[in-house]
Amino acid sequence: MEENKIKLKSINDLLSYKFFIPSYQRGYRWDQRQIIELLEDINEFKDNKKDREFYCLQPVIVKKEGDYYKLIDGQQRLTTIYIILSYLNRKKFAIQFETRERSKEFLENLSDEINEENIDFYHISHAYRYIKEWFKEKEDDEATIADEFYINLGKYTKVIWYEIAADEVEIDVFTRINSGKIELTEAELIKALFLNGRNFTEDEKHLRQIEIAKEWDEIEFTLQNNELWYFLNKYQDYPTRIKLVFDIFSEEAKDSRDTSYQYLSKQDDIVKLWAEEDENIKKVFLSLKHWYENRELYHLIGYLVASEKLSVNEIYQLFKSMRKHEFKRELYDRIKNEFDINTLGELDYNYEKSKVFRALLLFNIATILNNRNSYIRFAYDKFNKENWSIEHIHAQQDKGFTRSDAIKKWLEDVNQQINRIKLGSKKSEKNKIKKEIIDEINDLLQQEKIKGEDERFLSIQTKVFEFFGDEPDINTIDNLALLSGQVNSSLSNNIFPIKREILITKDKLGEFVPICTKNVFLKYYSSKVDNLYFWNQDDRKDYLKEVKNVIKSFGE
Repeated sequence: MEENKIKLKSINDLLSYKFFIPSYQRGYRWDQRQIIELLEDINEFKDNKKDREFYCLQPVIVKKEGDYYKLIDGQQRLTTIYIILSYLNRKKFAIQFETRERSKEFLENLSDEINEENIDFYHISHAYRYIKEWFKEKEDDEATIADEFYINLGKYTKVIWYEIAADEVEIDVFTRINSGKIELTEAELIKALFLNGRNFTEDEKHLRQIEIAKEWDEIEFTLQNNELWYFLNKYQDYPTRIKLVFDIFSEEAKDSRDTSYQYLSKQDDIVKLWAEEDENIKKVFLSLKHWYENRELYHLIGYLVASEKLSVNEIYQLFKSMRKHEFKRELYDRIKNEFDINTLGELDYNYEKSKVFRALLLFNIATILNNRNSYIRFAYDKFNKENWSIEHIHAQQDKGFTRSDAIKKWLEDVNQQINRIKLGSKKSEKNKIKKEIIDEINDLLQQEKIKGEDERFLSIQTKVFEFFGDEPDINTIDNLALLSGQVNSSLSNNIFPIKREILITKDKLGEFVPICTKNVFLKYYSSKVDNLYFWNQDDRKDYLKEVKNVIKSFGE
């Protein structure tokens, strides 16, 4: 497979090119604000040439086809630049819209007369008028504005040029871009800014370039550790992970329209930003590394990221503004103040699912963190890479059985579990129900096929769930635990002892089962462990008591 090509190109580099805008692109839609912002940014660059080598626009993604470049992304910017060049009456590249037959002719004869032939021509002619009005207004104060602007635009304005390989499907690339699933190598462009030879004197150039490149690789290597990376990120990944450091560094200072690369490209002495300024790139990275290595900060920050209460950018801004002990206390308060211990048992899965989820996650984190002598660390790398869900400890009766083989398997599993149970006196009520269930299951299993709506099956199912656990308030936190979606689906709506057996097997095989979920199914929180096959009201009371005690003592 061919490699995609990425480089910087000035507008002058593009003047001989022909661009074709395919039909899957939306038409030209830039409004007055966007056009004026572009004009002002390019114009302001003339005052900053001593400090910056060029003004950088966002990426243009293309695919070469014959004499043309198909514009996959960036057509709004390039069309606007084309209109500016038209107004300035200068040499320009060619643009043609697949969906507009007369687009080539129309674009070659632009004016400020509003064209209402179609929606694209309408917006383009408005854009031409906005550009004309902007230049007329500037010319009152500065007669040479058009000439100076043209130099800035052609020579000093550059685009991030990303040319996809000939064998790559353009519509797939377009879809990935617009669903946020493509990441251009912005980090590599930033690396080029830092290693630019013009940043150094001849005496120091070679040594400093090697030093920065070596430190860059060390940072990237460290961030490739998934345990560190997914402690800082939920789901998100970058092809070059050092980009996160630049995003954090530039977040507070940069204009909301700028990328990290654009922000850094505007800075006066970029090399100082690597390690010499009070706030610098290395400091950001070393702070992230310190958080990861510090057991307490690891769990606090990891919880806030995993629960989506704060992003790593927001956490870093807090970190910068406080002393270390104040920062830690702030994290504890932001986590703990969400929950009222007195009403924790009233949280209902049906109405407050996200809060139940966060409470159960905190229960796991606090269990680990409250034990100062423990070396266990919560596995954020596994937690943040997967979809997690809330599992009922004692299941709701499953109404969803449709296949006969699934029903028979469930009945056989129940039969196996219920036969293992020793209940003392054979004359006890519980033993009578047990025998009744076994007899009914064995009788029903004689049928060749069993349907989900079979009344005998539904009757047995009801008896089974009533036998193994108490039904009231099944959606409250005293009957809920955290599990990954994959593990949860394997449990289905099985009875408590079957769930317990499956979880023990998965834990033995090394699958990640959160510590509190494992503890609850092993009945570590239950004061009476007379039978491991049942989950009853006493178990639930003991479990809720533990949840409350652990969260109450968190941070104290």
